Amino acid sequence: MTELTPGNIHLWLASDLGTLDPTLAARYAAMLNPEEQARWQRFIYAHDRQRFLLTRALVRTVLAQYLDVADPASLAFITNAHGKPALAGASNINFNLSHTKGLVALAVTSAHQIGVDVEAVNRRVEMLELAARYFSASENQQLLELSGAEQRERFFRLWTLKEAYVKARGLGLRIPLDSFSFSFAQELPAIAFAGADTGEHQQWFFHCMQHAGDFRIALALRSREQREIKVQTYTGVSTSFFR
Repeated sequence: MTELTPGNIHLWLASDLGTLDPTLAARYAAMLNPEEQARWQRFIYAHDRQRFLLTRALVRTVLAQYLDVADPASLAFITNAHGKPALAGASNINFNLSHTKGLVALAVTSAHQIGVDVEAVNRRVEMLELAARYFSASENQQLLELSGAEQRERFFRLWTLKEAYVKARGLGLRIPLDSFSFSFAQELPAIAFAGADTGEHQQWFFHCMQHAGDFRIALALRSREQREIKVQTYTGVSTSFFR
């Protein structure tokens, strides 16, 4: 049984490079519930089907370890009104999931609000156009003051942090991305909200990291004890989390 200590985040990373062994893929497919099976079958392309299968297997096998459940297929999930998933009947274990081409990330915590986002930094993206549309004025200024690799790094740092925060809140597109800003003057990223200061920013912990050189990952956690929070990362190939 894997244990969580209060305020800590466990980050599970699974590679989505290469092809799953057919025997392993069949074992993963057997974990899916009827709704997941239907979604899996609707994917047209093989790489999308594999990513979905790998993602659901990661969620089920990892969470089963925290619950000390022998059969990952027996886990049940619910979603809120905006589609954020949660474990049914297990309010002390919360998770969030993100994936991009090449990597799947699962964040697990005992805290209530957790968000994770992973992006491939080598993909083609119109950074300045997206920033002008979605970033705050201060974040746009940060980006325009940089160039080259530094500008690209800052863009993905801001983008993943914003996505992680919105996912942690679980409200979907109801939160405009330009209604809050990130700054990096301190050791950890800091958030600020448009409008009156209500102290909300003090309740959030943010963490950024690179993985394998090609991926940027951001975590957002609502917690009053920011100094006590630690991030433990578990990294492996797609077979490492299957038990």
